[in-house]
Amino acid sequence: MKGYTHRFQIFWAAILTVFYVSLPPSALADSAFKSESGSRWETSSVWKTGVGSGFRKDTVNTGLTVGAGLGIKILGGQESHDLALAYGHIGWMITDVIYENRWYEGNLELWGEVFAGGQYHPASRHVFGLAVGPRFNLIIGSRWVPFLDLGVGISGTDIGEPDLSTTFQFNVQIGVGAHYFFLDDVALTLQVRGVHLSNAQIKMPNNGTNSILFMIGATGFF
Repeated sequence: MKGYTHRFQIFWAAILTVFYVSLPPSALADSAFKSESGSRWETSSVWKTGVGSGFRKDTVNTGLTVGAGLGIKILGGQESHDLALAYGHIGWMITDVIYENRWYEGNLELWGEVFAGGQYHPASRHVFGLAVGPRFNLIIGSRWVPFLDLGVGISGTDIGEPDLSTTFQFNVQIGVGAHYFFLDDVALTLQVRGVHLSNAQIKMPNNGTNSILFMIGATGFF
């Protein structure tokens, strides 16, 4: 148990260090630059014309989110698997604003993440892995930027029977959330995410686990 706790602390320290050094300069400085009028903060280069107007193509973001939630018995699962996970993520805007002047205008993003944590009910177990996928950021003309995302990847866990039977698992994750930009290039990130683990019938049983996580974190854009 001490060894597991030590490894988890190292993981957290590494993620926080990466997040800190990757933040834009405006998030680390004591003061921000002002525009010529002196009354408004200078617009960050990550935006097309101003905050909430849509991201510029090739904008990159990175950050940390943490979440916990409840397991649900669906798709054949026999137990509810409650999870708590920490995510380190990076994203890349692969388009400028698309579908302009429509209610669903926004930017398409490619993102990747690593995660680690565990199951806390019905028994203590570890879970870790990585995932990649697309995210669509909706532009609504405010500091709130809603998004939808989907990710697939590989995982490791010792959750075991009656729902899983191998250490190696695939993961599928789908979520809805929003960034709130309290600075022009730094956002509070909120999300609700569904997480599914199963091994694609490599070995039985393979009922799979299904959980809903409620997540919070911070994301820097540059």
